[in-house]
Amino acid sequence: MNVLEVIPIAKGIPVETLTYFTGSEVSLGSVVKVPLRKKIISAIVVSIREVGDLKSEIKNSNFALKKIEKIKSYEFFRKEFIQAAADTAEYYVGSTGAVLNSIVPKYIFENIEKINILPETEAKKSSVVAEKFVIQSNDEDRYAHYKSIIREEFAKGSSVFFCLPTIQDIEEAKSLLQKGIESYTYALHSSVSKTEVVQEINKILAEKHTVLIIATGGYLSIPRIDIGTIIVDKAATRSYKTQIRPYLDMRNFATYLAKRMNAKIIFGDLLLRAEVIHRFKKGEFVEITPLKFRSLATCTETLIDMRPKKDTVNPTQINIPKEKQVFKIFSPELEKKIQETIENNERMFLFTARRGLSPSTVCADCGNIVKCNTCGAHTVLHKSNTENFFLCHKCGERRSAFERCAHCLGARLTTLGIGSELVEEELKKAHPHKKIFRLDADIATTHKKALEIIESFYNSAGSILVGTEMALLYLQDMVENSAVVSVDSFFSIPDFRINERVLNILLKLRSITEKSLIIQTRDIEQKVFTYALSGNLIDFFRDEIEDREMLKYPPFSILIKISVSGSKDEIVNLTEKLHAAIAPYEIDIFPAFVPHTKGKYGINGIIKVPTHDWPHKQLLAILRSLPINFSINVDPDSLL
Repeated sequence: MNVLEVIPIAKGIPVETLTYFTGSEVSLGSVVKVPLRKKIISAIVVSIREVGDLKSEIKNSNFALKKIEKIKSYEFFRKEFIQAAADTAEYYVGSTGAVLNSIVPKYIFENIEKINILPETEAKKSSVVAEKFVIQSNDEDRYAHYKSIIREEFAKGSSVFFCLPTIQDIEEAKSLLQKGIESYTYALHSSVSKTEVVQEINKILAEKHTVLIIATGGYLSIPRIDIGTIIVDKAATRSYKTQIRPYLDMRNFATYLAKRMNAKIIFGDLLLRAEVIHRFKKGEFVEITPLKFRSLATCTETLIDMRPKKDTVNPTQINIPKEKQVFKIFSPELEKKIQETIENNERMFLFTARRGLSPSTVCADCGNIVKCNTCGAHTVLHKSNTENFFLCHKCGERRSAFERCAHCLGARLTTLGIGSELVEEELKKAHPHKKIFRLDADIATTHKKALEIIESFYNSAGSILVGTEMALLYLQDMVENSAVVSVDSFFSIPDFRINERVLNILLKLRSITEKSLIIQTRDIEQKVFTYALSGNLIDFFRDEIEDREMLKYPPFSILIKISVSGSKDEIVNLTEKLHAAIAPYEIDIFPAFVPHTKGKYGINGIIKVPTHDWPHKQLLAILRSLPINFSINVDPDSLL
């Protein structure tokens, strides 16, 4: 009879491991099915001991061990993978089981009995040093280097895992990298059916030749023992950070795994994160090729100041009420370029920061913002065939736009900002017989639909595509002209990385534009526009890192955000409890911008920990002791 200690693969379990006893033969690292709270869950065996050796411990324990008559055991995960999950759990103040539950695709656990694991479970001894590399250059140059690296690894007898965040990125990478090694290249992502996933994993594990796996981070769980290099491309994208507990970052997990496997890891992008470049400057990363801090473009670039000019005000408009004045979303320069695009049978992409008609609606009488009745987030105005409606992009609540102000009952609700739907509507009014396409999360609800829209756009001369950041994933081929209709709303987001995000967007637009790029803004003094149009990345990095050092933001500290919500009275008590629990550590507590649920107040607390001092055992223990209603997010995207 054996006592098994297992890591439960589930969320919301306050302990790291559970204990059972069984007479079945089980091996370390196996996936087993165990009972928990009237459910059967997956778990990973991390310890096996004979009952006879533990009699005194069992007798004195304050809980009863559950007996499992029969256990179905499946050997799958490498020990290095479990160790990397434990490292990640410590960094993000979670449990190993919660990390595994977040990382590993559920259908691997659901179909694990169908996966054929080879008898060999130990990796071959490798002479490879677990170095960290970086590459910063345009897509064409990076992929040329990636091809060379993959061939070199194959020649050494090592497989390569190429990690990307989205389906479109994976499919594009496969088309660029598989030439000459098609039989040994595998692509896995969420659009691949469960049956095909199992088949592909079995092929990967059975293939005696080295392989190239192009996939999202969850497939790092595949126990291919000869992986010598992990490449993380599009390394600056926010898509690598999960949006639910334990809020982990797949880039960090890949780093921990590469270290445990003694494998090389490479981070690449057009513009790397400031944290990565700073670590490179400190000698923590090695450059594959000299980092490119000058981004070149072939298109002409124009920055348009959209603020009204006093000397161009029409005297006949002076006495017209503001709510009746015409708001122009296109500058004369952009209107002219749109017309030229249509007349010359070219193509044009118009970028907007937000979807919908307008990102915000406020009362012109009292200034109250129209919010969601369910969760309190800002609503976005949308249009339908019957009537306009407000939609919450956080929880999905939808209601008619024909309403009065909830605060003062005023009828003068005024829209603010420019959404992709509004741009599309204005274009169709001005050019009713031309082909206008839109690509955002509202209209392209599936990957297949997005591909259809992009294909139609590229196959239609004289067409215009309106889109958000989502569209940039699918714009792989060049377009003659591009324009930024609106990006200013990004600068109101309290995200210290927002300048990086905007610069990445502008650099991507420059890279896909052949002839003309126009940028409209009402905040022309923003330095990021100057850096983007000149392609001056080194000065951007210097300014960015100087600001972050002054404010003690990453890479000079690790930010830990603690959030909790409750009634007005509860929040006062919770704030006091949080201060007391965190002491002697300093925490800055402030009201949450968006509450979690209707009628609730929220607070956020920010702790800044020196980068070299995290994970800190004492603080980690305090954070893990907080009640479950306190949400902990290490290295959050937003401070709101």
